[in-house]
Amino acid sequence: MTKARLAVAVAVAVLALPASALAVARISSDSNCPSSEAISLRLLGLLAAGGPEKASARVHADEQTMRIELSTPGEDNRERNVPSIGDCDARAETAALIIAAWLDAMPVGTISAPGIPPRDVGSAPRSRDEEDALDDPDEERLSVSTRSLVGAGLFGAADGQGATTGIAVEAATPNLLEQFGWTLRASLGLPRELAVGEGIAHYWRPTFVLAASADFSGKKWGLRTQVGPALGILLVNGTGYTKNRSDSAPTWGFDVGLVLLRRWDYREGWLRLGAAAWPQGRAIRSSAIVAGSDIVVALPGWEVSLCGGFSWAIL
Repeated sequence: MTKARLAVAVAVAVLALPASALAVARISSDSNCPSSEAISLRLLGLLAAGGPEKASARVHADEQTMRIELSTPGEDNRERNVPSIGDCDARAETAALIIAAWLDAMPVGTISAPGIPPRDVGSAPRSRDEEDALDDPDEERLSVSTRSLVGAGLFGAADGQGATTGIAVEAATPNLLEQFGWTLRASLGLPRELAVGEGIAHYWRPTFVLAASADFSGKKWGLRTQVGPALGILLVNGTGYTKNRSDSAPTWGFDVGLVLLRRWDYREGWLRLGAAAWPQGRAIRSSAIVAGSDIVVALPGWEVSLCGGFSWAIL
């Protein structure tokens, strides 16, 4: 019985709100978290006078950012990006506070500072070629986010000559434009051994990759694809030879990867399955004591890897 009375009291309070409060700026949201209804309810409590009736606000939200836009006739459009933090109620509260700050909590024209006329909410003249962002309510703007992450992890890799382990570090802006972004990754594995002639050649290849990425994400779990060019610095050191030598050579290649993501507020864990191709081809040559009997062993032109790690948001 108490809950029923409380529901009736809330309904009477809403119906008793002044017309100006119910005429608050039009709110639209492309997400249910927060929804336009939740934002509007919070605005009713923040703007007793309702604000300019012809103002319109839009909220674009995803798992990382929330963009809030306000258009008021006769004034410049306003826009702000904030992190999507907390549950849906907290996001609705954040959006409502920002919109209320832009609209002002004071009714228009009731109080003015000396020498400053009240704000004119009438429609400003527009040229025929000027485009109103609210003419088409279904038109969506591209979402741009500069949220960046840095991370590190451990990997295992294998090619035709054996396996190795190592460390990888990366920096990424995964949602620079909608779900598309970039990742810069550097990795270094332990040296591998290869018998060439009378001695042993140790080789390793520090690798740098600049990849384009695309996210296919849920709220907590997601997938990210990566593809881009790779630069490897092939380092070779010989032991057991009559005269040991070292050498290095740059190699260009191609890298692809599929990343499984687990997200939290300011960090994400990831497991990456990747593959790299080195089409240039490299080989290790050993000059034997007998002239004209050089031994050449080609290095593999591919490798696969599995890497796990964590990244943290820095912007």
